[in-house]
Amino acid sequence: MRVFKGLVSAAALICLPVSAHAGEVTQLIFFGDSNLDVGRVNSEATGGAGGDGIRPPPSTIAGRSSNGAILPEFLVRELGVSQLNFSWGGATSGALNIVGYRGLPDVMETGTLAQLAEFEAFLGGYPADPVALYTVIAGSNDIALIDKNDQAAIDEAVDGVVQNLRYVVTQLDALGAEQIVVGTRTPRPVLSDHNRPEEEPDEAARNDAAGRQMNIAIRALVSELDEALEADIELFDTYAVIREIADNAEAHGFAAYDDSEAGYCVSNEDCTGLINHDGAHKTSAVHELLAEAFIDQFELDAAD
Repeated sequence: MRVFKGLVSAAALICLPVSAHAGEVTQLIFFGDSNLDVGRVNSEATGGAGGDGIRPPPSTIAGRSSNGAILPEFLVRELGVSQLNFSWGGATSGALNIVGYRGLPDVMETGTLAQLAEFEAFLGGYPADPVALYTVIAGSNDIALIDKNDQAAIDEAVDGVVQNLRYVVTQLDALGAEQIVVGTRTPRPVLSDHNRPEEEPDEAARNDAAGRQMNIAIRALVSELDEALEADIELFDTYAVIREIADNAEAHGFAAYDDSEAGYCVSNEDCTGLINHDGAHKTSAVHELLAEAFIDQFELDAAD
């Protein structure tokens, strides 16, 4: 594995294990789902031509699964570099996108593996920028439509996520990427302290437990790949950051944590102090703190 240039100080916002690297980046390149998509799926959904065979290009800004800017936009703003964002809301870690089942056929094959193929075509045979920072957050939609009471189905889906993420990261390394970050699944509104749905007595919390199970597998995968590959592979534990915010909401400037639908941003005209945008996404204020934690963990600076 390579390491980013320099050393890291402790993350200031959240008490997380810090990475063993820090560095300068020329641009930010994203692959994944609605945690990173700044407008591709929304543009397709609202553009009035959902079956014309034309997809919005990477980095399309046209609305997000939040009430404002999300992680990539805050990172771009703070670092002063550009983004190349292949993400699609609804993307699985594989080739498909679950939003495609909702009457948007052009979106069907825009999963993370398809995004990687799009990036390879974009490169046109040239190597990937070694000083860019590549971020992959995917896997949540692989379990979104699965019954959380079906432990065997969750186990199979998590295994598939690990296989797909291993391929994506390994291929990015082969293409020349040297700095790759993999994120975990964000918490669901009803929080769990169990690491498998079958262990969670509260049925409403089993979605979060399924995510915790997936995150354990993702953390192990990142450690494995960092040892095996030439690139520096690092974990950004979005679950841990957001869970700490939820558990100590008022200390972070939010209202007391509310896991009910009445506490969702989409259920309120004023989202000030709210953490959950809806049943799967977080508010822009949370994304801003995610960006601060990301920059602190990797001690990032824009390259000259």
